Amino acid sequence: MKDNEEKLKQNQSSEDVKNGEKDFEKEKINKNETENESVKGEVESDKDEVVNSEIEDLKDSLKRLQADFINYKNRTNRERQQSIELANESLILKILPIIDDLDRAISSKEEKDEFSNGVELIRDNLLLSLKDFGLEEVDCSDKFDPNYHHAVITEDSDKDSDMILEVFQKGYILNNKCIRPAMVKVSK
Repeated sequence: MKDNEEKLKQNQSSEDVKNGEKDFEKEKINKNETENESVKGEVESDKDEVVNSEIEDLKDSLKRLQADFINYKNRTNRERQQSIELANESLILKILPIIDDLDRAISSKEEKDEFSNGVELIRDNLLLSLKDFGLEEVDCSDKFDPNYHHAVITEDSDKDSDMILEVFQKGYILNNKCIRPAMVKVSK
């Protein structure tokens, strides 16, 4: 019986040792799992920071791209408008000598008849059509302005100096830009 008891004690002690080893291994596994979870948490928080950083970078890139697109759109609209204005200016400059010829034809006729009235009507309609594109006649009723007038002759006069005495050729302004200065006679 003693042998049996000793065997039982040995079996129990060996089981206790085995259970202790198992407990030790379980503690070790739990400790490793805890460490792994904390490492995973750190890795996940690092991943979250990286993802958030990438999201912010992408948002910033998108905002810059949108701003670049808006700037591009505005620039192309300005360039298109400028090319239209330049084309209009070129065309109007080619039409102005025709208007000058119509003015000379009207002024050369001493007696007004139906033909001269027709020429005057054509000239007025042409100027009205060009006015829709921004064409204006240079005002020559005031003082000489070198931005809008080209003095071809100066003459002594009883008027104040730099007053316009006579207009030889009308000047025109297109969209606030003088495309042809008026040729005038100016007082000294």
